[in-house]
Amino acid sequence: MDKDNQNNNETEGLRPFPKPIKLDLPTKRPKPPRRLHEVDEADAPLQDIKSIIANEPDQPQTKSIKQKPNAAQQKPTGKRYFNTVQKAYGQRRPRQQKPKPDKPKTTKKHQEHTSPRLGRGDRLYNPPQIKQPLIPPKFKRILKFWSLGIIAILFIVLMMLSMFRHNAWAVYVDDRFVGYMPINREVETYTVHNDAVRHLADSHGAAIRVNETTEIRTVRARRGEIVAATEMILTLAQRFTYQIEAFAIYLNGERVAILRNQAEVDHVENEIQREFFVNTERDIVASFQEDWIIRTELVSLDDLHNQSDVIQFLSMPVSYIHSHTIRDGDTQGHIALEFGTTLERIGYLNDIGLDAILRPGEHIYVEITRPRLTVITVGEITVLEDIPMEIETVENPDLHISVTNIMTEGRTGQQEVIQSITRINGIQYGDPETISSRIVSVPITQVEEVGTSTRALEVR
Repeated sequence: MDKDNQNNNETEGLRPFPKPIKLDLPTKRPKPPRRLHEVDEADAPLQDIKSIIANEPDQPQTKSIKQKPNAAQQKPTGKRYFNTVQKAYGQRRPRQQKPKPDKPKTTKKHQEHTSPRLGRGDRLYNPPQIKQPLIPPKFKRILKFWSLGIIAILFIVLMMLSMFRHNAWAVYVDDRFVGYMPINREVETYTVHNDAVRHLADSHGAAIRVNETTEIRTVRARRGEIVAATEMILTLAQRFTYQIEAFAIYLNGERVAILRNQAEVDHVENEIQREFFVNTERDIVASFQEDWIIRTELVSLDDLHNQSDVIQFLSMPVSYIHSHTIRDGDTQGHIALEFGTTLERIGYLNDIGLDAILRPGEHIYVEITRPRLTVITVGEITVLEDIPMEIETVENPDLHISVTNIMTEGRTGQQEVIQSITRINGIQYGDPETISSRIVSVPITQVEEVGTSTRALEVR
């Protein structure tokens, strides 16, 4: 008993057992699962308790006692018993910590337990000292969950941002930004500029020459910033500064009007010439006696003239003073009728009275009023002309010379004649010229019987 008490006193933290416990240890015991904080060690072979105790390094060497098979084993007590139980049940001591450099002493939150504690049942073990992690596992799981959620949310946001921004064309006019328009790969980029110019030309009814240039770049833009191509064309048309390729009318070397296009020029010509057309004529070809020249010029929008104003200006008659040489038989009345003026106007210009005598060779001033443009028209007219019939005579000596009998009655024919008539300001100039003729009805020759007798007629 003294020896057992001495051994119990040497073991620190162990309670002394009142009586030895008889254990039926199995010959083999399965290897326990390896713990992550433990170091693998070679499991000691399961041997007899007495042989294990005999081989302990702190005990003196004793003679080995042969054990009989299935014999009851004597149980040790104290420290040897603790070591035996640990090796039999595979309990391992915690790994020895490497010495760390000296650090300033700090207050530990948890004091380490150095004394062994009783385990479940009769098993004794000294639990390993595990260092507490900086972040608890529960919070790690929460952070992992939220990190995945945040990544998913960021991915969705990026996808939405990519959906809200699209490829578009940024339109610039002389490096000045105008707006965004959708990309149309089927249409060349320069057609946007041409469409805007065409829109201006259609709105003004004239050819347009734009001063700016248009540039298109491919960018990313929001859906709300992208406008339709038709709206972009209207916006470009408002940003342009331009000039109009107009048609200027020169009359005898003097510019009298500026019109938008050739159609307006043709309309003005036709309206002025139509005043002197005759309804009975057809295929009329009209021209101006004055030098009528059309030139293309670049002008501003304010320089254009209205068609109706140009027609009224060119159709307005003009007056000028003409010096007339008096001929034989000329009187003031004859001169007034010839030049379309009045006697009072002739007397006012020449300071003479109505009964003044005009001598041949003298000059007199006459005011002539005529249209600003002298219109020469050449038209065709169709007339029906008679073709005279031929008369054939047959002499009869039995009849008196004064007797004529119609044997076959004749008839005049007709022909259709196309004539060309030249007029100056609606007044016929010269005789009509025959262009062609076509016989409508052929004349019939008339046959007459004529007497040739000269004897006297008997009178009863």
